[in-house]
Amino acid sequence: MSNHLPRLYTGPVPAVGELITPLPLRGRPVYPGNGYPQNPGEDRPGLSPFGRISRGQPLGKSSVLLYNADGSAAQPAAVQMLQLEGDDMDAGQLSVTLITPRVIPLPYDDVRAGDVNAQNLTGEQDNAQVTGGNFPGAVAPIAWPPLDAILEWGVRGASARAVVDYVNGMTINVVASYLRVYASVSQTQGAGGFSGTSAAYYLSAFVGPGWTKPGTAKRTLYVGNVDAAGESPVFDIPKFARRAYIVAADESATPPNLTVGYLRLWQSPDGTNNVGNYFQSGNQPVGFEIPNGAQYFSVTSGMPASCLFAVIFELAL
Repeated sequence: MSNHLPRLYTGPVPAVGELITPLPLRGRPVYPGNGYPQNPGEDRPGLSPFGRISRGQPLGKSSVLLYNADGSAAQPAAVQMLQLEGDDMDAGQLSVTLITPRVIPLPYDDVRAGDVNAQNLTGEQDNAQVTGGNFPGAVAPIAWPPLDAILEWGVRGASARAVVDYVNGMTINVVASYLRVYASVSQTQGAGGFSGTSAAYYLSAFVGPGWTKPGTAKRTLYVGNVDAAGESPVFDIPKFARRAYIVAADESATPPNLTVGYLRLWQSPDGTNNVGNYFQSGNQPVGFEIPNGAQYFSVTSGMPASCLFAVIFELAL
């Protein structure tokens, strides 16, 4: 009779014919989205923690976002830019780089969802390569939409989610054993923002170990047009926000009026229980710290005419 033992059995060698009970393959709960079970008996000592997390997974990917300027809801890309999963014990510092966004110069009607495989589109151009002429399918030059990226990361059973501005490229720092990054356009006209040109936008990102520099992630929230001396609706403060700046877009005068307004911070979503009011004036804005207990904000205009207001939040990422 064979005396071979199960791979995970570490107890004393039983006598021939004695029954043994194999140990469980996994000795602790496995949470969804937190990496694969460890391979029994394999600790991969020759790899760094990042090497174990990233083994067999692409560290740089691209995604094509088909953006429709007529849509009022958030528009995420159909394919995620990054997904990294590993063992929780290998959690470490990850530096995520969002690469300069690009646009594919084709009429939107030719590439709208359902007509072609968007991921096979190519010929993308960045803002320096796009010409000042009419964009294909439009009677005006391109207007870049407010692109953003959605990050999901965590360790073990805890996870976090944040939305950051794509701007013209960005570096974000997180500590995690798994990471997912998606592209989207969430600040549309229907959400108090502004629209861009309907087109296919080519977005990409990559991840590496360590932190190359302090994080520069930020999140811009457009509160819509606010009348002179008027106040905006109340909005949620973005996740991980630590500082805020007010920005007003004024096209009514030459030279334009400088941003003047109040940032008001609230405990309640109905704009009650005020915890702070900041005043900003001039062309040298100063960042305002977000006090503890503040979960909502509004903007009161100090401009002489109706203007599009936005608040830029620095994120602790």
